[in-house]
Amino acid sequence: MRSVQLALTGVIHVVASAEDDHRLREKTRNHPGLPQSVAQVVAELSASRAGVPATVDEPNRWNGRRTLLVYGTAWSVRLEPTHSGRGYKVKWVDPLRIRDHHRLARHFLSLRATGWRHVDSLRELREGARSFWPQIEQQWEWLVRSQADASPAPALPPHHTAFLDTVEQVVDAGERVAVAAASGERPHPYRDVAPVGEQRQGTHAVYGFALGGAGAPEEGAFVQVKGYDEHRGQVVRLDGRVATVRFDEAVDWKLLPKTGELETTTSTVVFKKQREAITALRDRRTRNPHLLTALVDARTRPLGEAPDTPTEELDPDQLRAFRRALAVEDLLLVLGPPGTGKTRVISQVAQAAGRGDGWTRQPQRVLVTSHSNRAVDNILPRLPPDLVVVRVGNAGTVTEEGRPYLLDEQARQLRGQVLAGVDRGLREFADLEVARRWTEELADRVDALLAAYTEVDEAHAGVAAARRAAGGPAQARVDEVEAVLADLDRRSARAHRAGERVTRLGRIPLLGWWARWRGAALRSRAQRLDAARHGHGEELRHARRHLEAVTEQAPAVRHGMSVLAQRWEQAEKTRESAFLAAHASRAAIGGSEPPPVVRDTSDPAAVRHDLPALVSWLRARLPLLHARARLLGDWHREVSGATTQLHPELIRYAHVVAATTIGTASRPELSDVEFDLAIVDEAGQIGTADLLVPLVRARRAVLVGDQQQLPPFLDSEVEAWGQDVGDPRIRALLAQSALEQLMDRLPQVNVVPLTWQRRMPAVIAEFSSRVFYGGRLRTAGTRVHDDTVFGSPLVFVDTARLPVQQRREQPAGRREHRRNGYHNPAESLLLSRLAAHYDATGREWAVIVPYSAQVKAITAAIVELIGKESHVRLNVGSVDSFQGGERQVVLYGFTRSNQDGNVGFLRELRRTNVAFTRAKEQLVLVGDLDTLTMARNGGFRDLARALRDHVATVGEIRQYEEVLSRIGGR
Repeated sequence: MRSVQLALTGVIHVVASAEDDHRLREKTRNHPGLPQSVAQVVAELSASRAGVPATVDEPNRWNGRRTLLVYGTAWSVRLEPTHSGRGYKVKWVDPLRIRDHHRLARHFLSLRATGWRHVDSLRELREGARSFWPQIEQQWEWLVRSQADASPAPALPPHHTAFLDTVEQVVDAGERVAVAAASGERPHPYRDVAPVGEQRQGTHAVYGFALGGAGAPEEGAFVQVKGYDEHRGQVVRLDGRVATVRFDEAVDWKLLPKTGELETTTSTVVFKKQREAITALRDRRTRNPHLLTALVDARTRPLGEAPDTPTEELDPDQLRAFRRALAVEDLLLVLGPPGTGKTRVISQVAQAAGRGDGWTRQPQRVLVTSHSNRAVDNILPRLPPDLVVVRVGNAGTVTEEGRPYLLDEQARQLRGQVLAGVDRGLREFADLEVARRWTEELADRVDALLAAYTEVDEAHAGVAAARRAAGGPAQARVDEVEAVLADLDRRSARAHRAGERVTRLGRIPLLGWWARWRGAALRSRAQRLDAARHGHGEELRHARRHLEAVTEQAPAVRHGMSVLAQRWEQAEKTRESAFLAAHASRAAIGGSEPPPVVRDTSDPAAVRHDLPALVSWLRARLPLLHARARLLGDWHREVSGATTQLHPELIRYAHVVAATTIGTASRPELSDVEFDLAIVDEAGQIGTADLLVPLVRARRAVLVGDQQQLPPFLDSEVEAWGQDVGDPRIRALLAQSALEQLMDRLPQVNVVPLTWQRRMPAVIAEFSSRVFYGGRLRTAGTRVHDDTVFGSPLVFVDTARLPVQQRREQPAGRREHRRNGYHNPAESLLLSRLAAHYDATGREWAVIVPYSAQVKAITAAIVELIGKESHVRLNVGSVDSFQGGERQVVLYGFTRSNQDGNVGFLRELRRTNVAFTRAKEQLVLVGDLDTLTMARNGGFRDLARALRDHVATVGEIRQYEEVLSRIGGR
């Protein structure tokens, strides 16, 4: 069943303010087909007696609430149910798009209400008014289910169902934890709010909130204005006591409370999309029919290697991964420790798959995705410019590398290109009206010219008759030679045709000898006849000249020649006039479509052919050219408006679409898009529930990641959740990525390790290789160390000899994410001085520390030394913020220094691996070796001792005071 009629016993009220009408009128400038007001929208809905087509759209990003899409003749209006249940608020009105037609073609509700009524505000919704939203939503769900039930999928094996049940419990646990964490945050009062960089009027998406009190939301946190559920956004910048918030939808400044509170919130859309992916797997509605078999049973289809050649040089491991990624039919894992070229492999695979091989493999639509915006954007600049690459995401969270590829930016560029082409076309059609008028004039002049040529023909006939009457024997000789020449023409033509037939017969093997003999005879005969024709032609010319000489004084001939001269003179004048009109008509057509050529000649035969042909062409083509011009004008007006209408076409023709894992399902631009190949970067950090979201949309998938990077949730976080994740299966899915769970279970051919790193000096890589990668990570090439402070690429600056009060950690003044933060002033001082030193030498640097309190202290200290606050903010952070990045110099501070050997979440050893492997040239570690090597946690203690021994053997252990003095810190 494709549609259901739903009778509603009442009037539906639509709330739209004067501001809504203003926005709609602004939009009609770019989309003339839209109604001029919401009242016109409601009037059209009320006039529909057969029912109003409607669909229920997916939940929005923030509050997880569905909306109602109602369709008119050329527009759609999005309506959001009011909290009171008495009506709907108008969110926006848009022109009908291709995706709207696709949505209606699948299924829709036909709403038959008693009427539709427009009101200006929520206050006008009187007691007893109803939205009928529960009935609409219930009927929609029944329609969707009935379509699914019409072609029921075969039942899943019990162990597949059990796996999906467990994943769904993981989603439930994650949602409970996220909601609890958000509710535990205290609201942050603000004392003023203003649009960022804009006037205090109208609607804006970005506002700055002047905070009061001591606390502040974290950058990247999702917040809402307390008491206003619809005013939700994300903190994109924290500058002193001003929090810059980008709202999901534009908010009218007049409607924002000028004082109030920002409260931390969470989006339930992530969890809804995870559940939708699980449901798609249950119903077997995934693009990859083998996905569950690979994930649960670790069974895959046979895998070979594609013969493709990459456009960049790849080492043997990378080449193996590249070719298997192009050939895999279900799931491939590429395990890449730091610096092994994962991004290069991904870019090469995306490029080759997007282009196709021109023979057996057609171009494919590739999804490049990861859990973070930075990971997604890092790949895009490496893709060649001839690929159509589209980044789908929020401009406020996409990084600088990804912004040129944003859908809006691409649409603007495409609009510019389209408008330039349309403008050229419109310029070519600019004189069509002139061409039409010249065409009518040309037709009249051609008619006059043809009449003049008829009179010339009649005059020629008169002269010929007069000569025949006066010619006597001379005329008889002309007639005789003409008859002989006509006979020779016929005989010559027959001889040539016979020769051509014999030549064709000569291609038959048995007739070749005869054909050659017969063909030679025919060619000889034709040559003799052609020679005779030439001779008689000369004789005819002599006979005619003699006839003209004999008859030129005859009175009738003299009169006929006078008439012929007069008529020819008149015909020439008419021809020149017609040629002028012809040239003007052709010029007015322009270069849009070349008209037939008019030869510049006075030959009546050529003129009689060319000019009527031009008139016929103009009369046939001008209406079509006028229609094209109108179409171009309409297209120009349409494209000059909002760029959103170009989004579906850009995505449709994109070779590569890039989005975060959740963005692949939550972004409306991708709601109906499926992919041939999904490449998931940093898969070692993505849990199974998150991973399913993009994987159910793709026919096959390649997971690229490092099993020794940070997991989806840290052990300390899982432990902190306690009873919420008591089930060991759920804890395992939370603590381990799908990459980790599959790497030892999938067939060996479906797991490709990358083992050659080119980022770090060997002394750094050797430690990570031995401790984290079983000694399998190798370093390609050698490099010369060049540093004015340290004699080795690997250095540990020990603070243990400092006085206790100087080296000890200090608790932070606030709780961070339910963990106590720590600050270490001594380490902060040295790290900030080292950062300033390397900044002065022009080298890339980063300071990585485990605690937010230490990040803030070091950031402030470096800004005080060198200024450049935005640059410093980009280069000082926690391990999480630098995962996937790299710098020439990495300065890492352990922060923890105490007599009890407490190291907190430093015991999560992968953090150490991530931090150390960011360095391309120099790694400087700062910490208290006594605390670290005597840590209570056995795993970290063993790592710290191994690190101490390794640095002592191949690097440098330096003392704090000596290094600080060396760089002028005292």
